[in-house]
Order: sequence, then C-alpha cells, then structure tokens
Amino acid sequence: MSRLKHVSKILDTLWGNLSKQGFTREIKIAVQWNKAVGHLLRRKTQIKKLENDVLFISVENNVWLQELLLKKEDIIQTINKKLSRNNRIKNIVFSISSQKRIKL
Repeated sequence: MSRLKHVSKILDTLWGNLSKQGFTREIKIAVQWNKAVGHLLRRKTQIKKLENDVLFISVENNVWLQELLLKKEDIIQTINKKLSRNNRIKNIVFSISSQKRIKL
C-alpha cells in the first residue's frame, strides 16, 4: 500500500529540486505573478520567460492584454513587494498568444 503525502511536502521537494537547478528566482516570481493578477487573469496568461529583470507574458487576446496594461504598474509593485531587492522585476512585456486555446 502506498503512503499518501501532503501536497505541501511534495511542493517542498519540488521547490528544493528546482532551486538546486537554479530556478529559485523564477519560481518566486511565478508565485507572486499568480497572486498579483488573481485567478481569472492567471488563466488568461502564460509566463514565457524572465530575461534581464523583464517578465515576458503571453496573453490570450486583446481584451485581456488591455486589462493587464492598465494594471501593469500595480502588478509590478505587488510582485516586487514580496521579493528581495535582487529578485525584483523592472518591467513586464505583454504579447498576444499565437496559440489558439480550445475550450471543451
């Protein structure tokens, strides 16, 4: 019989493994992105990359892109409040996703 593990233990293990591979900053920023934009916008976006302190985000369509542009400065401030000085982002660049999402 297999032993059940609490999800926090699994996430701690995952976090540790990714941290050892040098992804600690990316994980922290991704977590803060999700908290900053909330459930609805999180589902309409995808983090593409982090490069030179700039977060690149793919957005589902123009409507959500406009919404995010209006909230951009607040999102940056919200994310950076929870990060150490050397982990903060300077900018967010949004682009329309080239992939069509099919909802079933």
